[in-house]
Amino acid sequence: MENGKVQFKFEDAEWVKCDDAYLFDSAFMFKRISPILSPTSKEEFVPVEVMLCKKCGKIPTFFANKIPGLPTELIADCK
Repeated sequence: MENGKVQFKFEDAEWVKCDDAYLFDSAFMFKRISPILSPTSKEEFVPVEVMLCKKCGKIPTFFANKIPGLPTELIADCK
């Protein structure tokens, strides 16, 4: 610790993996907002970016936990 700051070295950070795979793709899901709830009174579609494991094709748990209401069948069984 120098000057009250924690020293961080990127090479010491842990790599994240899902089902023994380290590679991920980004993809988009969409939330539909009904005209009744939309501020424009029109149906709206809001994009939500997610990360998919390239091996299992599902959303890793560490990322899925940050998205409330995500369908459980899209969540990987990995860490």
